[in-house]
Amino acid sequence: MAAISVDRSLPRPQAYSSDGTDAVGFVQFWGNSPALDLVGQDVQARAFGPAAVGTNPGGYKSEEKIHEKNNELNMGVFEDSGGTADEDEPQPAPLPEGDEPVNVLILAGADLRHVVKTLARRRKQEHRRLRFYIHEKDHEVLARHVLFLQIINNKALPIRERMELFLSLYGNTLVRERDSTYLSEIAPEFVELITDNSSHPLSEVIDLTHLKFKDRDVLQDVFKGWFKDVAFDIEALREQRLRGYYRERYDYRKNLMDSDYQNFIKDSAGIINWFHYKEFGHTGVAFETRLAGYSMPNKTLASYTEAVDRSKGTTVQVRGFWGDIINSPYHAFCTRTDPEARSRLFKISSQQYRHTETDIAEYNLTAYISEMETGEKFSLPAEVPEEHVYPYASPLDTLRAVDKVVEVTEAVSKDVSHDRPQGRRAPKKVDWPSLSSAMEGVQVILLTGDAKEVLKKPRYKGLFHRAFIGSMGTGQLFEELGLNSGSENPFNAPEAASSRIRKPPSKEMPDAFGLKRDESAFASCMAQGAEVAVETLKYQAHFDASIRVSFRHRVAQAGHLMGWKVQDEKRAVPRLESDMQERGHCELERQATDFLRFVTGPGARGPSEQSSALADLDG
Repeated sequence: MAAISVDRSLPRPQAYSSDGTDAVGFVQFWGNSPALDLVGQDVQARAFGPAAVGTNPGGYKSEEKIHEKNNELNMGVFEDSGGTADEDEPQPAPLPEGDEPVNVLILAGADLRHVVKTLARRRKQEHRRLRFYIHEKDHEVLARHVLFLQIINNKALPIRERMELFLSLYGNTLVRERDSTYLSEIAPEFVELITDNSSHPLSEVIDLTHLKFKDRDVLQDVFKGWFKDVAFDIEALREQRLRGYYRERYDYRKNLMDSDYQNFIKDSAGIINWFHYKEFGHTGVAFETRLAGYSMPNKTLASYTEAVDRSKGTTVQVRGFWGDIINSPYHAFCTRTDPEARSRLFKISSQQYRHTETDIAEYNLTAYISEMETGEKFSLPAEVPEEHVYPYASPLDTLRAVDKVVEVTEAVSKDVSHDRPQGRRAPKKVDWPSLSSAMEGVQVILLTGDAKEVLKKPRYKGLFHRAFIGSMGTGQLFEELGLNSGSENPFNAPEAASSRIRKPPSKEMPDAFGLKRDESAFASCMAQGAEVAVETLKYQAHFDASIRVSFRHRVAQAGHLMGWKVQDEKRAVPRLESDMQERGHCELERQATDFLRFVTGPGARGPSEQSSALADLDG
């Protein structure tokens, strides 16, 4: 009998050789949750249970039977978890009508997935104005937002080519040569955009007035780092990250990747193919959409982090690859899709998915870009009997045959130069294609810096009707509310700590509801009745299940202190027993919601009301 190459009783790498940040990195270039329509009624926001639940191919059925089966399957994943019978379920206030814009805050979103899906779901008959306020702590992530916004709106390229270009630059450390060329040719125009010297239509959409001039300078330097003559050896830099994370287990990293896949990915998002995840773990290449050579470095993944000079002991900025090496970029577009298409794209045969996560990403992005241009719903071709008979034809083959890629030579390379004369000049007259129709009435405002300091400004008070907070952006929220401090955290009271069962904060400490509402910049910037979606750690391939479930309770505590009510509290914040084993935590997290959704309360209270609440809590 063959011996196991790695002792399974040993802990994972971070348990004995690092604190875990070696794998997660210091800059988040992609999110770890599915895309949401932040303005419309998106069923994905209410989803619970594992993503990418497979369906059996079965036999050919009539259109009526297929519709009935789809509804039955979708209820298991996209059930309206709030329920119509629960009168206490909080509901968000109606969005403003007329000329008043809907203001959406995206804090630490890491990518544009929510913006893309929200814009795609806009229909021609809707003329509601949208303003996206996107805050990122890293300028490199903001720069990528500008790039991907330009790609999806570049109507000079076919939709399929835009989709492939987007995926390649989004999640691959190595890209095709044509992708690298596109990046180096468009980068000078982004420099012009930052300096208010661009005639690109995006200059009318992207608002830089909320940035300080020093932040603009940093963004300009980031774009210049995408020029063709700038070196970036991402293969060597990523290998250093891998060696620093796995240490003496580096030669057995495949086994450790398999452990992560089996324990954290397969049960919750089985559509992610093991071979693709392994390829990402080894090389950083997540999406290969065609037979092409992926050999050029993706310079959008270059970033800086603080380090200490070994010789002088001073703080320096080190350029390298500081992104995630363990959490793949598959969850944003690959593990969920429209309920109407799910039964056809998530079929299982012989315990194997007929499609992969890359196929799902291709369909989702193609649909989003097409809907942004046409304003019409994008759907799969009509179902045919061959899809239910071995070897099970794929509906995506028909789409790929219709939308063949045509080689396009853009005029950008002729008109844009890396060399710039001294002094300001008039904007260049380049024949840029117009933006997609979904961009009409849309503004994208870029923000950076300390989120607490930014959002407490009077200009943002009560401004946002919808918000999304990424899991990596909750640290500042916990710090502001004192949840990281034992003395300031009201949930560390002796009676709460001695309880055998940890309940949601609304049941555990109802008197603490809204206790710190007037102290929080995050609470003051939200309009009354706004809806806030907070990303969980459900799809993180790094943290133990007990930590992920506890994170839900910590987020719920933060919302409780700010006077926010949790939607679908039973599934979003499951009860925890003190003696629960890891397997129990895994099942709780697996069946929980993808996001924690809150409905905000009224604005800050007066001093007398706050004093009364404090007295009641002390009593």
